[in-house]
Amino acid sequence: MNRQFCLNHTVRYDECNCDGFLTPAAFLRYMQDIAAHDAEDARLAGDGYWVIKRTVISFGTPIPIHTRLELKTYGIGFTRITAQRGYEARLAHAPKDEPLVSARTLWVYVDSHGRPARLPERTAQIWLPDGVVTPQPEQPFPAFPDRLPFTTSAMVHFSEIDLMQHLNNASAVEMLDNAGWEALAGSEITPAGASFTIRHYDIEYGDSPRFGEHLEVQSWFEPYPTAGQEFTRLQHITREGKTMVRARSRWHWQVTQDTGASMFSSSLHKSFLEAALESWLLERSLTHPWSVR
Repeated sequence: MNRQFCLNHTVRYDECNCDGFLTPAAFLRYMQDIAAHDAEDARLAGDGYWVIKRTVISFGTPIPIHTRLELKTYGIGFTRITAQRGYEARLAHAPKDEPLVSARTLWVYVDSHGRPARLPERTAQIWLPDGVVTPQPEQPFPAFPDRLPFTTSAMVHFSEIDLMQHLNNASAVEMLDNAGWEALAGSEITPAGASFTIRHYDIEYGDSPRFGEHLEVQSWFEPYPTAGQEFTRLQHITREGKTMVRARSRWHWQVTQDTGASMFSSSLHKSFLEAALESWLLERSLTHPWSVR
């Protein structure tokens, strides 16, 4: 049986946006955390580091604050220098239900100088003892629009770097999301009157910005956001004209109370919030923080 690793986590206040729902960047940090726990539990040898090359996340429904989640990770495929992981998040009290979020990442193993290196011996067999397969291929990014983007500036702050002193991949997504809102503010689209629900995120990391570097974030919208409709946001993070990160995300502009209907008014969100609260009350003192399957 192929290896799976699970842990439980309750969504914290600081992991949510101003609408009270889990952010994409917070879920990326869950993915980093459970991958590290899994590797530690498996006693993976080696002196190298893992860096992310590509992340694809699909969000089934918004996840409210204090929702008790069961997080799962597992191996999908391996090459000599890469490993692809899968991730799933479900309500902790309903681990057999369809996942609320599913994702996969392609990790590259690098040496102390940041150069790609061979995986530690028998790494693939730890996660796929039933037979090693290659990573699932990803769709290529579409051509970005020819028209001029909305361009905002950013800088890599101390709080955004990781153990290798690079811009952390979750911090890069926060940078993308902040730039997206900043680009829309000129059209008076702000969180005060607009609520965006994330559907899908695809991020490719080409290079690693470092502390103190000045960056530009270029954003395009297809189509331009309209209340009640879905739109796609295409983005580049560049340094001196070189693309460091590129991303494609799909969002739905949820109608808010300010425009006559509440995001929480639907029976779906009401029942989900009730289930999340019940799960939190019942399990927060009863469930061990992590387990292995």
